[in-house]
Amino acid sequence: MTHPPIPWIERLALRRLPLGLTLAGLMLLVPLAWPTRLLLAWSVGAMAYLSLAWCLALRLDAHRTRARALALDPPGWLAFSMAVLAMLASVAAIAMLLTAQVGPQDAVQALHMGLALLALAAAWVLIHTLFAFRYAHMYYHARWQPAGAAPALLFPGGESPDYADFLYYALVVGMTSQVSDVQVQSRSLRRLTLVQSVLAFVFNMFVLALGINVLAGLLH
Repeated sequence: MTHPPIPWIERLALRRLPLGLTLAGLMLLVPLAWPTRLLLAWSVGAMAYLSLAWCLALRLDAHRTRARALALDPPGWLAFSMAVLAMLASVAAIAMLLTAQVGPQDAVQALHMGLALLALAAAWVLIHTLFAFRYAHMYYHARWQPAGAAPALLFPGGESPDYADFLYYALVVGMTSQVSDVQVQSRSLRRLTLVQSVLAFVFNMFVLALGINVLAGLLH
């Protein structure tokens, strides 16, 4: 069921990047230790961006997805830079987990550990959300279409995809480093899928695995 768009949500969502950066900047003013302050700023900024991006994506039908993807999505270099930033935030989160020592009544250190885990989760979701929006832009832009009438990505059912379909595709690649039931028929999108698969493999096998191991060690 397609929800009607809500104008004020759309207006906020179109400014999700500057809004996220503004909130992150405000978090830097919180009187905490700098490692904690930086992770707090990252987590708040990333969650603000993701909340608005997903709220917009889940409310737009295919027609409005096409219009937004063509007109408003950031260039590829910016999306990739934000993905790299998310990876660096993940490394910082793991560094905080490594230095955390949680005692039975140490609420502050427990809060630090929870913040680091939130930063890891936000980084993972942000990376693949950025790729989902990039897939939507490339799918609907004539420059990236394959030769002939075939669509760049062939989704089951034959309907024009909306943002939720691209989120599905990107998250499946992020979780498994492979495509599922969507056929990639564009060389450009195959290359982008390859880049995402490599980043997902590095993140899943190194960042998340190390973070889980650190958490397990802290809880023993």
